[in-house]
Amino acid sequence: MRISICPRLAAALVALALLPASSSAQGPDASPAAEARTGIHFSIGLGPGSASASCPGCGADFFEDRLTGVSGVAQLGFFANPKLAVAAEFIGWLKNDAPIYRRVAGLGVSVLGYPSETSGFFVKGSVGGIRAIAEDDLLLIQTDAWMATTGIGYDLPVGESISLTLYANYVRGFGGTTWVNGAASPVVVTPNALQVGAGFTVH
Repeated sequence: MRISICPRLAAALVALALLPASSSAQGPDASPAAEARTGIHFSIGLGPGSASASCPGCGADFFEDRLTGVSGVAQLGFFANPKLAVAAEFIGWLKNDAPIYRRVAGLGVSVLGYPSETSGFFVKGSVGGIRAIAEDDLLLIQTDAWMATTGIGYDLPVGESISLTLYANYVRGFGGTTWVNGAASPVVVTPNALQVGAGFTVH
């Protein structure tokens, strides 16, 4: 089935887009946590996710509909400087709708860039590997592929070294191999996902 972005999700995206502008208007001290972006970077977040898949060789649009499930992100790394962080990143998406169970998991290396030292706004890019599985009582379809992720976010300081982080990510698989009940398939089903959520970041 097709889905549309709910009003609450749309409002969160609009708020995320407006945060950098409002922060700049507050002056150089608007984001004190930005000055403490050194050392360890740890972040974890949770929110809704919309996933789909493409299958150019399938001859039909079996995988074009998007499904909404639960998604999450976790990062562990370090700040090279106040404007740049490098981290290992895990992304996940899950929808259990009996009798079909679907899950996506990815692991990669992420680079976060903060254009301004006085703002919590950041852009993100990552590369790695992704696994997508859809199964029921009779069929198991699994794809292992390369993964690329792009995203934006904003850190809102809530403590000396802790921020509430709002984020939006787009995850795309490419290449790889698909197995059907353990046998390699001549066609490849590649997943993609849109994540929107909130979490906490420790600097």
